[in-house]
Amino acid sequence: MHKIVKGLALGVGLAFAAGAVVLPQAPARAAEAEAATIAFVDVPRIMRDSAAAKSVRTQLDRQEKAYEAEIKAQTEKLRAEEDQLKKQRASIAADAFATKQREFQAKVDSLRQQVERRRQQMAFAQDDAMKKLEPVFNQIVAEVAKEVGATIVLDTARVLVSSNNLNITDTVMQRLDAKLPSISVNFNAPATPVGGGSGAGAPPPPPGRNK
Repeated sequence: MHKIVKGLALGVGLAFAAGAVVLPQAPARAAEAEAATIAFVDVPRIMRDSAAAKSVRTQLDRQEKAYEAEIKAQTEKLRAEEDQLKKQRASIAADAFATKQREFQAKVDSLRQQVERRRQQMAFAQDDAMKKLEPVFNQIVAEVAKEVGATIVLDTARVLVSSNNLNITDTVMQRLDAKLPSISVNFNAPATPVGGGSGAGAPPPPPGRNK
């Protein structure tokens, strides 16, 4: 089964710029540029270490293991049935063997569809969890930025060089943990035709996980 939550590193649709390249300002706009106050948030750290992100990661890990065990058990059962079918090939009539082959192939196809449904459920679950986390995170960032007088907030992961020490990550983390200590992950993906997409579109990667 595809490791849909392996190598996780969240990239939510933040309400502020993800990075910037500062070019020399024209003289007429120098005063405007000097008026800007930039704050920074370590988004990868928050999406890795915040209580909400950890709760999502734990639930995704647990559910993935359950799905993998389920698929493994059915796969082993089909392998045993395939071995038995091979042994019967020389002892039964050709038409009877062909019928058994079709029945076996139908079971294989059914398992493939089940694997795809499980993949869809995981994709839906991570996307749905991020939709719950993103607005709370963005709201807190906006509130803290206003308090410190920042007019621009950037993700530290996208900034190469800065002499600005206005890093609001700790404050954002504390408030996010207080306001959203956990997220209940919903694994009940809407029914979608197998092969017709994940039902949730292409989800953003969920909270960072390293294995």
